[in-house]
Amino acid sequence: MAHGILHTASKSSAQIPISPLEISAMVAARICHDLVSPLGAIGNGIELMELSGQSGGAELDLVAESTRNANAKLRFFRIAFGTVTPEQLISQAEIRSILDSLGRFQKHKVIWQCSGDPTRRQVKLVFLLLMCLETTLPWGGEIEIAVWPEGARLIARSERLKIDDNLWQPFETGAELTELSSARVQFALALAEIAAQSGKIGLAERASTLTLDIAFG
Repeated sequence: MAHGILHTASKSSAQIPISPLEISAMVAARICHDLVSPLGAIGNGIELMELSGQSGGAELDLVAESTRNANAKLRFFRIAFGTVTPEQLISQAEIRSILDSLGRFQKHKVIWQCSGDPTRRQVKLVFLLLMCLETTLPWGGEIEIAVWPEGARLIARSERLKIDDNLWQPFETGAELTELSSARVQFALALAEIAAQSGKIGLAERASTLTLDIAFG
């Protein structure tokens, strides 16, 4: 009897029309969703302590700064890693708020330029590629992002870039990524999202810049 139950469950799971990419996005969305409330409660608690005149000194400042950092990353990750509705738009104000909040904790500067409100799915891909470009700027610099309805351009600039060919070549050749780590999972997700959106990408590397051109599918 137990064998029959296992067989039926296995057969049913194989028929679920959901891709591994969609499942991973659902997992990320669930994690982000469950973390919003406790982080928000911590932030509210700190604000109440400050309003009541309680001074926690350097310790409270550290908790407050860490909470703001966590909230900023969570907002970014919900779009980059979570589920998105293809036709749902995201406002310029929300995007700038997310990027400005993150900018307080980064060595590099992000410059956002966009005409109109892009879709959340377009921004998901742009955010994943932004994370990829951030790996080229360990010593600081800037990333300029321009988005329009048909595509986007991301330009990383620095006097000193760090480019790992093993991570970037698949964008040009279509080869599989090798030796991928959790710290670089955004490269695999970006490649998968480009394919899912039927998009195209071009890379141009110069002495002090790395440019990504995207054509949305």
